[in-house]
Amino acid sequence: MDLQNKFLASVDKLFERKQFKSLKELLSTMEPADIAEILAEKAATERAFLFRLLPKDLAIEVFEFMEGTEREELLANFTDLEVASIIEEMSDDDRTALFDELPAKTVKKLLAHLSPEERKLANALLNYPADSAGRIMTPEFIDLKEGMTVARALERIRATAAKKETIYTSFVVSPERRLKGTVHLEDLILAAPETPLTDVMDGQPVFVTTATDQEEAAKTMSRYDLQTIPVVDKEERLVGILTFDDILDVIQEEATEDFERMAGIQPVEENYLEAGVVTLARKRLTWLLVCIVTQLFSSFILQSYTFALESAVALAFFIPMLIGTGGNTGTQAATLVIRGFTLGEIIKTDIHKVLSKEILSGLLLGGSLAVLASVRAWMMGTGAGIAITVAISVVGVVMLGTIVGAMLPFAAKKLKIDPAVMSGPFLTTVVDIIGLLLYFEVARRVLHLG
Repeated sequence: MDLQNKFLASVDKLFERKQFKSLKELLSTMEPADIAEILAEKAATERAFLFRLLPKDLAIEVFEFMEGTEREELLANFTDLEVASIIEEMSDDDRTALFDELPAKTVKKLLAHLSPEERKLANALLNYPADSAGRIMTPEFIDLKEGMTVARALERIRATAAKKETIYTSFVVSPERRLKGTVHLEDLILAAPETPLTDVMDGQPVFVTTATDQEEAAKTMSRYDLQTIPVVDKEERLVGILTFDDILDVIQEEATEDFERMAGIQPVEENYLEAGVVTLARKRLTWLLVCIVTQLFSSFILQSYTFALESAVALAFFIPMLIGTGGNTGTQAATLVIRGFTLGEIIKTDIHKVLSKEILSGLLLGGSLAVLASVRAWMMGTGAGIAITVAISVVGVVMLGTIVGAMLPFAAKKLKIDPAVMSGPFLTTVVDIIGLLLYFEVARRVLHLG
């Protein structure tokens, strides 16, 4: 961060003094990601001027690191020739991501600037389903014929490597372009030149299809510890690859969406500071409305047990504690189960294992908290009856929270929706309502009320 601030100060100083040659030399020594962050701080016209100082190859890399709004403003300040140059040279997966962010009318205009070959590739990627492996893959990979020798394979790698996404893993295909295997550069270098390629390749490669969800593709790469994974079509013909940088973007995007849904927020596509106030409010309002409607049940429960509160006012002292404890334990259980689903540690058929584990955890946690809560009630002078009521209710509410929190993600899976939706405000509201009902029923029976 200190180094970036120094670069930013140097850029500002050279720009003010109009020392553009020195400024160009400085920018050429910097990392693309750092330049992108510096440009993000500039006004649109100054950003466009600084971008034009960059060498072409560096400019393309910087453009790929920039965010949606900044890229749109840059494109708006460029001539058609400059736009064509940038869009043509971008990697296919990054260009697809850019097109996904732009209005359809703008995308149509940009597609017109591409060469026929690049336009065909762009259209092919854009026609795959959103959030699929096909949408984020790149068709720039090294393909080798299965009849080649190691020497021939190395010759092809040398001839085509400059325009490919990666050279460390190559893909062996049949004449019909069906995926036959993968081979690592290290294995090719260490093998004798006349060794058949089929002798050094992995003949059972891990792959995903173009229709595979991008999150599933990320899990597959993580499970098998891959840096690159091939993408095939319905006929198992190799059409693209995913690399670890593509997957890192997917993991960040999916984790952000899960956090937002767990907090009762609809996913926000824009950066927080770029999103409008109305947009942020709208994304948060839906679940708040659901919660406020469902909380009416809490009011009905309190109204129905007015006689209990009138007979033992001390019962009201512990309502916030019980509600908070139930919601928190439920959220903890839901978080652990959702994490298990996300990492593939838990599958739908594990429901009985999870249920038994959470019941035991609920008993252990509830028992520990019940001792503390009952001691607190006794010290407040509420009497033995209230202390016993609080102790039993704490155990019940904690058990309830862990069971509901663990089971709601399974229900979400059954309904084919994101399990994260079932946590956060929705979970807390459900546990609050049932917890209040449990508390007053225990009080009615222990204290012989009503």
